[in-house]
Amino acid sequence: MSEDASILVLGMDELASAVARKLHLAGHAVAIHQPSPPQTIRRRMSFADAWFDGAYAFEGVEARRADKTRDFLASLKSGVAVPILWHAFDDVSTRWPWDIIVDARSDETLPAERLRHLADLTIGLGPRYVAGANCDVLIDIGARDPGGVIRQGPLEGGDSEIDRRFADGRLALAPVHGMFKGQKLIGDGVLIGDVVGVVGATPAIAPCSGRVRGIARDGAAVARGAEICEIVASPNAELTGISRRDRLIARSVAFVVEMERAGFAPISLENYF
Repeated sequence: MSEDASILVLGMDELASAVARKLHLAGHAVAIHQPSPPQTIRRRMSFADAWFDGAYAFEGVEARRADKTRDFLASLKSGVAVPILWHAFDDVSTRWPWDIIVDARSDETLPAERLRHLADLTIGLGPRYVAGANCDVLIDIGARDPGGVIRQGPLEGGDSEIDRRFADGRLALAPVHGMFKGQKLIGDGVLIGDVVGVVGATPAIAPCSGRVRGIARDGAAVARGAEICEIVASPNAELTGISRRDRLIARSVAFVVEMERAGFAPISLENYF
């Protein structure tokens, strides 16, 4: 693997943004791949708004949408910003000699890409991946062992619903299909029954009292049942920035990258017994 590694991170949700930011700050040439408008409502915990607005700074790092090749190359080579690529995965993964590809999308309903052989090192996050099959290294994103590294085989077991990464939040869902218009901002306090926004002319109601951690963008086209607002009751809940769990997982990804680049082989305790 070359000393100056180029890394493609798949996804723009909270976890993917944390991973891309950490790798960028570690000095790597990092790009984000997001082929469709991100559905992330926790928009102060990710780079998601950059996809729509062209640029967005998140915890000291800026991401910029790269619509043209020269924009991509300028950001990637200078390190001033993390370029966002929206083209098809096959085009993005094959038209640039990526040293490392990381699938950091935390949505378990998304299909796993067959990453192996697309780069010198491929890392899959979460239960969609199997180390040695569709990726080289698997990293656990569950509550029991966030950041745990698996080099062969799948994750053992799985987390229960209560162990979701943002289990402390209550979601308001779109009551109908239509265009969303918010009436609250991230960080605002709400009471149960308050109107947090409207879809078309139909109000969306707060399911509990607390503070807004996530809310859809104004003008977003949403389907009935889509997540449009998240409210947390705890005064200690994380509303902005990187969550503790995502920060730990991002550090684990960066550690694996550094170990692989340095040529360190994992230690097997089987050799000692």
